[in-house]
Amino acid sequence: MIVVSDALDRLFEGLPERLTVDQLAQVLGLGDRTITYRWLRDGIVPAIKLGKTWLILRDDIKEHLRSQYNVPHSTDNDGAHTNEE
Repeated sequence: MIVVSDALDRLFEGLPERLTVDQLAQVLGLGDRTITYRWLRDGIVPAIKLGKTWLILRDDIKEHLRSQYNVPHSTDNDGAHTNEE
């Protein structure tokens, strides 16, 4: 099983502390910059708007993605999945 931190670290490997809109779109797999700008404007992903410029911090995006990760259900002793919420 891949640990979330490891997967996110690999996804963001080599990217600068501050991301461009294009870099964010690429990491999130969004082919359309319009969608990326909409997500920024609507607060779906964290960023700071300064005038007409977006300040997108790599580590803020990583932390946000970690918090949104859907964790698999736990298993009980016999290996059966439980539906605890």
